Amino acid sequence: MGVPGLPQSATGQTTILTGVDAPAAMGKHISGFPGPRLKAIIQENSILKRVREAGRAASFLNAFGPRFFETPETQRRLSATTLATLASGAPFRTWTDLLEGRAVAHDLTHWRMREWGFDIPLRSPEEAGSIIAQEVPKQDFSLFEYFETDRAGHDQDRARALRCLADIDGALQAALGRLDLQSTSVIVVSDHGNVEDLAVKTHTLNPAFFSLWGSWRPTWEPRRLTDIVPLVWDALGFFQGGGGTATAGA
Repeated sequence: MGVPGLPQSATGQTTILTGVDAPAAMGKHISGFPGPRLKAIIQENSILKRVREAGRAASFLNAFGPRFFETPETQRRLSATTLATLASGAPFRTWTDLLEGRAVAHDLTHWRMREWGFDIPLRSPEEAGSIIAQEVPKQDFSLFEYFETDRAGHDQDRARALRCLADIDGALQAALGRLDLQSTSVIVVSDHGNVEDLAVKTHTLNPAFFSLWGSWRPTWEPRRLTDIVPLVWDALGFFQGGGGTATAGA
């Protein structure tokens, strides 16, 4: 992104979700959860908000557990994806949605949720991917966030990293196998490098992962995190007329 230092989550995710060059706006990379300035950028430019303001449907597919809703708003630690959803006014998906097959947990299979003490049944990665594929056609833009690979990378835990990669691969393959890729574009993007180099506990300077599935192709080549929002905008037909559906995963 042209700013010295290792890429970090708060600025990287803000950039992906808004199209604003957050590291440049802050003058540095910021880790963890967005602070006041990044929150303001997300509040104004959230892609979920912009899609809904354009008269289209947009939704965050991750389920939020009871602890989130029971925690006072002033004490919540809000991620970039949560802030982007709040800015849009779209409803959060709940534990009820999760158990009834209308949402997915951030860990896909519920292994992390069970470690945290939630008594919910395990789900296969393929089942989670099928739910994503079922929910995506109901929206014009859908977002799913997965971050267990980042945790495994920081812990330098090779076994857990391989497990997480297998989970996300199984879910993605199941979703791709069930989605109509003639009318739906699937984007997978990371905010920084990490799990690809377990020799270090930190993030890396390697290019962030990006891939695009579907019959639609842009007439230009995405090269930076700031290109993700324009790419979604283009896939939805706002640049060229027409319409379509897009789903993104981070």
